Amino acid sequence: MWMRYFFPVVFVLSFNILYGQILAESGNSAVTIEELIRKSEEAANSNLDSALYYSKKADILIAKMPENIEKVEVYRNLGSIYLAKANFVNASEYTLLATKINDKLYQSDSGNSKLAENKIRLITQLGNISLYQNNFDEAYAIYNKASTLLEKEKAIPAQQVNAIKVKILNNIAAGYSKQRQFRKARGYFETAMKINEKLNDPSLEASLLNNIGICHLEENEFTLAIYYFEQALEIRKKSNDSRGIAQCYNNLGKVYALSDNMEKAGIYFNDALVLGKQIGNIESIIYTLESQTALYEKIKDFQKAFYSQSQLSKLKDSLFNTETVKKVAQVELKYALDKQKEDYEIKRQKTKFGYFAAGGVLLLLLALAGLFLYLQKTKLRNATLSNDKLELERKNLSLEKEKLKEDLEFQNREMASKVMYILKKNELINSVAEQLADIKKTASPQNQKQLQEMIFELRQKKDNEAWKEFETHFTKVHPEFYLKLSQKFSDLTPNEKKLCAFLRLNLSTKEISAITYQSVNSILVSRTRLRKKLDIHGEDVNLTNFLMEL
Repeated sequence: MWMRYFFPVVFVLSFNILYGQILAESGNSAVTIEELIRKSEEAANSNLDSALYYSKKADILIAKMPENIEKVEVYRNLGSIYLAKANFVNASEYTLLATKINDKLYQSDSGNSKLAENKIRLITQLGNISLYQNNFDEAYAIYNKASTLLEKEKAIPAQQVNAIKVKILNNIAAGYSKQRQFRKARGYFETAMKINEKLNDPSLEASLLNNIGICHLEENEFTLAIYYFEQALEIRKKSNDSRGIAQCYNNLGKVYALSDNMEKAGIYFNDALVLGKQIGNIESIIYTLESQTALYEKIKDFQKAFYSQSQLSKLKDSLFNTETVKKVAQVELKYALDKQKEDYEIKRQKTKFGYFAAGGVLLLLLALAGLFLYLQKTKLRNATLSNDKLELERKNLSLEKEKLKEDLEFQNREMASKVMYILKKNELINSVAEQLADIKKTASPQNQKQLQEMIFELRQKKDNEAWKEFETHFTKVHPEFYLKLSQKFSDLTPNEKKLCAFLRLNLSTKEISAITYQSVNSILVSRTRLRKKLDIHGEDVNLTNFLMEL
C-alpha cells in the first residue's frame, strides 16, 4: 500500500528542498549558467533530481534575459531530464520551447555551428520523446529528418557530425530492438560502433555495447550477450554512470534468468531496482519490475510475482494514461500553431509593400465592378450566404455527432480493456489460491487454518475489488444507466443491478462468471429471474438488447 505513495512523496519532498536551495542561491552571480548546465549534465547519469536542481537554477537565472543560445541550452537540458524521468508533457514543452528560440536565432545566424548543432539535437530529442512512448513510425520519421538535415548542414564540425550521427543510429536501432527486429537493430548498432571508433567516446561505446548485447540476448546467444553487457558495465563503472549501470544490471539479470541461474538473476534485479530508485529513473524501475515479475512466476513464487505486478501496474497507469497523451498532443499542437503564425507574420512583413500595391489596384477594380453589379447581385448574395450558413450549421452538427460517437467508442474500448484487465487479475488470484489449496493438502494442521484464511482473503478481495473497479469505469461510460434502471424497476436487488450492468456491456455468461466468481449455472438462473422482474416474456425479446436500449 505504501508503495502507491512512495514515488510522488519522495519527488515532492526532494523537489521542494532543491527548489528552496535554488531560491536561496539564485542571487549568486558568481555561478554562471554555463557552469550550471555542465553540473546538470554531469549529474544526469547519477541523480536526476540533482540534475533537475541545477537546470531549474539556471532557468531562474535566464528568466529575464533576452532569447539567446544559453536559454536554448537550458531548455534543451530540462527537456532531456524530464524525458529521463518519463514526464513526457514537460519534456515536450521544454524541447519545443528550445526549438522555437533556436529556430529564430538560426534564421539570422545560420552559419553559427552551435545553433546548427542544437537544431539537429532538438529534432533528435523530439524523436526520443516519441520513441519513449512507443510511437515508432513517428520517431523514425523524425530521426530521418534529423539525418537529412545533418548531411546538408555545413556549419557543424566533422567531429560533432559523427557524434550526432552515432546517437541517431543508436536511437533508431533502439526502436527496432523494442519492436523485436533484432537483426535490423544490430546492423545500425554495428554501423554506429565503426563511426565511434574514430570518436573514441566511452559513453557512446558503453551504450552501443549494451544495445548489441540486448540483440544477442533476444536471439538466445547468451554467452555473447553476457560478454557485451560486462564490457559495457566496466566502462560505466569507471565513469560513475549510475543510469547505465542500472541498465546493465537489468540486462545481466535477464540473461541469467533465461539461462536458469535464478539466484544470480535475482541479485542483479535487486541491485538494479535499488539503483533505479536512488537516481529516480522511472524507465529503469519499470523494466526491473517487469523482469522480477517474470522471474517470480518462473520459480512459482506467486505472492512476490503478484506484488511486483501490482507495483508495475500502478507505476505504468500513472505514466501512460490518456490524459498524458492528450497533454503531449496539446503541447505539440500549440507549438505548431504558434510557429505557423510566426512564419506567416514574417512572410507578411517581407511582402507588405507588394500586398498594399496589389491590394490597391484590386480594390479599385472591385469598387468599379461592384458599383455596377451591386443591386443585381445583392439578393443572390444574401440567398447564397443564408444557404452557406445553413450548410455550415449542418456540417457542425454532423461533426459534433461524429465526435460524440468517437468518444463513446473510445470509452467502450477503454471499458473493454479494463474488463480484460479484471479478468486477467482474477485469473492470477485464482491461480495463486489454487496453489495455496494444493499446499494446504500436505501442510500440517497448524498451518492449514492460516492457508485457508489466506485463500479466503484472496478470493474475497478479488470479488470486492473487481466489482468496485468495474463499477467505477462503468459509471463513467454510462452515467444514466443506473438511474433509469432504478426509476423503471425499483425492486431490483444490488446483485441484479450488477448483472444488468454486465449484460449492458454485452458480456457473455462465461465472462460474467469469471468476474463475479459464480458458476455458469448460477448466472443462467439469475438471468431467468431477472427477465421475470423486468417483465420480459417469451423468447422474442433478447435480454441484452433490452438493457442496451434502456
